[in-house]
Amino acid sequence: CKTHTHTKSQVDCAANCHTKGCHLLCHDDVIGTRKVSYIIYLTDPDTAWTDVDGGRLELYDNFDEEKDDDDDDDDDDDDKKGKSDKDEAISNNGRKVPGVIPCKTILPTFNSLAYFVVTPGVSFHSVQEVFCDRPRLSIQGWYHAKEAPSDIENATLNRLKSTAKGEDTEGSFMPLSQIVDNGNEKKAAAVAAAAASSKDDDES
Repeated sequence: CKTHTHTKSQVDCAANCHTKGCHLLCHDDVIGTRKVSYIIYLTDPDTAWTDVDGGRLELYDNFDEEKDDDDDDDDDDDDKKGKSDKDEAISNNGRKVPGVIPCKTILPTFNSLAYFVVTPGVSFHSVQEVFCDRPRLSIQGWYHAKEAPSDIENATLNRLKSTAKGEDTEGSFMPLSQIVDNGNEKKAAAVAAAAASSKDDDES
């Protein structure tokens, strides 16, 4: 068996069991050198899996991420003039976001195979909640590329790990009502203060 010129011989494989209530949120599968994701479904062959059972694989279109102009409302002209071309490139770096609803869904039919190319910020997919009492069994894994993608910073995992202006993915928890009461223009400052406070507590 000859591997593709862009992939190497490394292949991951794992068994998954999604029981009633289990689901996976939208993500792109990008970690390290993953290149092609595959899923082999091993649901009960004697009882066909149907829509009422849930557990569909959900695939999403991707769209250019819109820059949030609300964060710039309080910037004065001097701040805007002081932004470099590099700053503008960072704030408009071509990142993608998934559509609101799936563009295609696939039932986990016994002995069927689903696969897709893993691309940072593009290969968005999720698993619908399982509604039935039967397990959604599958074998899934990844073929690996020789190198990690050059735009791996756009991967959903890396974006969750990072904290940018106005994001509250790290630091102390703050109720949404408290952020809203402070006003959108103060959100970044409130989150930054909470994160700084959390860091100080960890160091003390």
